Amino acid sequence: MGERVTRRVTMELLSDTILGSGLSIPGGEDIAVCKYDAGFPYMKGSTLKGLLRESLENLLVWTGGNKADLDAICGVSGWEGTADERRLQLTGLYPDPRPSVLEDCYDSRTFTSVDNGVVKDGTLRTASCVRRGMRFSGMLTCCKQDAPLIEQALMGIKWAGTMRSRGFGNVRLVLGEMIEQSALDFPEDAACIRYRLETKSPVQITDPGRSKDNSYATRNYIPGSAVRGMVISWLAEHRPEWFAAHKADLLRETTRFLDAVPWRGQAACLPGMMGFYAEKGKNEVVSVLNQDVAGMKRASLGDCCTLDGACVIGWRSDTGSDLRIQRNVQQKEDTRPFQTRHIKEGQAFEGYILLDDPMLAGGIAAAFAQTVWIGADRYEGFGQCAVTQLDAVEHPDWYTYGYQVDDTPGSTIYLLALSPLTMLDEWGEPCGLNLDALAARLNVEQVEVEACSTAIQEFGGYNRTWQCAVPSTCMYDRGSMFKLRVTPAPTAQALLDIQNTGLGIRRAEGFGQVLFLRGELYEQVQRRAELKEETGSNVTRQAAALRRAKYNWVMQQSGAIYQDGLSRSQIGTIQAICEKAIACGGDTQELKDHLEHNRSSRGAEHASRFRNIDKLIQNVLDKPLSSTLGEPCEESNMEKLRLLCLLFDFSRKGDAK
Repeated sequence: MGERVTRRVTMELLSDTILGSGLSIPGGEDIAVCKYDAGFPYMKGSTLKGLLRESLENLLVWTGGNKADLDAICGVSGWEGTADERRLQLTGLYPDPRPSVLEDCYDSRTFTSVDNGVVKDGTLRTASCVRRGMRFSGMLTCCKQDAPLIEQALMGIKWAGTMRSRGFGNVRLVLGEMIEQSALDFPEDAACIRYRLETKSPVQITDPGRSKDNSYATRNYIPGSAVRGMVISWLAEHRPEWFAAHKADLLRETTRFLDAVPWRGQAACLPGMMGFYAEKGKNEVVSVLNQDVAGMKRASLGDCCTLDGACVIGWRSDTGSDLRIQRNVQQKEDTRPFQTRHIKEGQAFEGYILLDDPMLAGGIAAAFAQTVWIGADRYEGFGQCAVTQLDAVEHPDWYTYGYQVDDTPGSTIYLLALSPLTMLDEWGEPCGLNLDALAARLNVEQVEVEACSTAIQEFGGYNRTWQCAVPSTCMYDRGSMFKLRVTPAPTAQALLDIQNTGLGIRRAEGFGQVLFLRGELYEQVQRRAELKEETGSNVTRQAAALRRAKYNWVMQQSGAIYQDGLSRSQIGTIQAICEKAIACGGDTQELKDHLEHNRSSRGAEHASRFRNIDKLIQNVLDKPLSSTLGEPCEESNMEKLRLLCLLFDFSRKGDAK
């Protein structure tokens, strides 16, 4: 196998560049820029991959290279997802360094269509662009022998984004220094591995049950099957001899890869428990397993929760969407847009791997280098995760909510599905809970379901050995709750044995993990609360609030622009002077002279047309901008002039017929 290297990619904008998102902003730009949560621009990894593939294809044609190199490096249609040493992986490109002022990243451009020298009505369009001079960086991982070829292909990328024929998108890309990757320290043997991941790029965990023809949903957690696939692929590629010797143990249910769930620094994460109901607008909750909930609605606890005395605290992972274009040049099919949901970058996830053979721990841990790739489209700029913690623990943290060895459980037992769960009946068919088999596992005479609160989903998979889909199976979803009557009362050790090994089928992939929740903990819950956390930086929230304030102000003022009889050409002249003032560093003297001339030197009737526009402009220039918008912002003539240009753009577009 060839050695893989990770190197930094840098991009400098040599001209204003339109990194379009495929979306428009109502009341704002017709062409909006790709932005991540903080409001700053970025280039998608899939966009960079497309540019690189095109440049590499041209390079191979010009130099007489082999097309097989292109397919090996960039992939081909119908690829089944198995590990490949030559397949490149890359991230999106993000501002480096990031500007201290968000508004310094952007500018606006206005376009029209012209017919015989005359502007067509209704063709005014506004595009947001990223300003010339900004620098972006990301990561690229490839086979070491392919690095020189990829470096030449990157240097061949001269244009990016949309409207390149109008002079936008002149760029310079360079393959930079090498980034060292190493595995974290870990003991050679352990019965339980705990790992924590931070998503560095969007992660796609496709949920087929909620996906449609051109819209792909994502799960809000990282399934154990995805983690297992990552580990096995890495071991098969980098340690083939060790993998061949231990393959059977890795694929059996003696090695269980549990789901990685959104982690918020709590001592123990549980899935959002079902069964709690509440009146609308109230935080007091009651459990359907124990009380009458007539007239109430199910209280959602999100993706995960934790118990704090009488309060249950829930939270969700943060997800977003991405609009992409599907092309199939070989089959000459029409392009079509499709939307994919993903787990956003910058979030922490915690998961566990349980081992019956502790001697496997060292080999498995080697797959957790500082950077791992998980999920769908991980060769298209998605799925990059940083391993922030890897350690050996006695058992998962949620065991603190269950019974200990010395406890004496009663006959009423609460079973919580920590992951999707189904058992098989006597004919080998999925049946949910097989109470007779559960009674045998607990070594008791009888198990009955007194009450339950559940949800059901179908879960499939993919077998890479046979290159086919795994038949989907209907299972209880994670968070499902069961109140069981066990006769006689089970021992704590019997409950712990089931917690250690799981219940039902596909336990090696993380399915069937359960917790027997202590009754006193569950029954004392009386209210719910959302975890108070920062959903974004102060910069992010302030920037979003400032954008909303600008658009609100523009829409409020736009109706008064033409009410005194001003023509479009007169408004266009004022806007041209404003844009000239912006280019000159914010000097407003020419603008003031122009308004003064039209008020005092061309007669009373002409002056009346400029009365309101003069008052509006003077009001913006003389007052603090934060007072005009009602939000804190940069106080400068440049920002005031940009606000006026935004108003003129919007008013002219709205007036077009």
